[in-house]
Amino acid sequence: MRLHRPFLLIALVALTTTLPVRAQSLRDPAWEALLENDRHAELENQARQRLKAEPGDPQATLALGFAVLAEARPATVDATVPLVEACIARHPEAAECHYMLGNLLGVQALRGGMLKGMSLAGRIRESFQKAVDLGPDVFNHRIGLMQFYLAAPGIAGGGVDKARELARATEARQPEQARCLRALVEIGEEHYAEAEKLLWAVQPGNDNALRSTVYASLAQLGAQKLNAKQPAQAQSLFERLVQADPSRAFAVYGLGRVKAETGAPQEAIRYYAQARALRGQAGLPIDYREALAWLLLGDTAKARALLQRFVAAGRGHPKNVEDAKERLAKLG
Repeated sequence: MRLHRPFLLIALVALTTTLPVRAQSLRDPAWEALLENDRHAELENQARQRLKAEPGDPQATLALGFAVLAEARPATVDATVPLVEACIARHPEAAECHYMLGNLLGVQALRGGMLKGMSLAGRIRESFQKAVDLGPDVFNHRIGLMQFYLAAPGIAGGGVDKARELARATEARQPEQARCLRALVEIGEEHYAEAEKLLWAVQPGNDNALRSTVYASLAQLGAQKLNAKQPAQAQSLFERLVQADPSRAFAVYGLGRVKAETGAPQEAIRYYAQARALRGQAGLPIDYREALAWLLLGDTAKARALLQRFVAAGRGHPKNVEDAKERLAKLG
């Protein structure tokens, strides 16, 4: 039975890490390049400068939101919500601001637990629906609404039937997007083999958001195989992903996880080092996983330094952060 989780980030999809946000709706190529290359601080700084000169500017608001989501620091997320609300007040027709509000509220809901999620559910759904209504061809908007439907229970406005209807409604205008959306429904229903088949069949063309979603969703399936104690199948999927797009970090990181799980920590560390240099590495708990590998090798000094950096970054999964703190306490 599929479990309803508090609401997910664009996330598309619930991954072991946040899915990479992608800037299909950023119209400035320079800003898109900053996001694609994980230069989040530069993007945030430029967006804030634009907002000082042009309060409520939709594209600057979107760029700021993307940068903030990539770093996932709770205080910064909370402080950005009023700026996005100000964009909507000034430009109610700006689909990108409604979309970003849904994402930021989703992060707050995920962090706050079930009660917080239920209290924000209506606003999250309305934000994503408004984004789809105003920008129906932008895949980011549809994926946000899809994620809400898959994560939220029916009483909060979610449900798999609504998710399937959204995929069907996309078919005529955007068939490749629809194929990906159907795959996400299958993942939500734990029909992993069918989901993988659909995802590999998607032809994203020039749609960067669609391509990123397909990649991240396949990476999720690799993580699922690893969690299901199927390391050989996980390795095969991650290797295929690396061949399909060697510039992204998640599959290389996934290969490191496979090696760690199969008793080869030195090889795991080598893959983690490779992943650090690739796109999307900022959202991955590489420091935490590498620290565990060094502990297996008996190098407590390197493990301690990595765990301290991971905790100080303040953006890891709460379970991993808590484990890191406990390990640091034992290491002294």
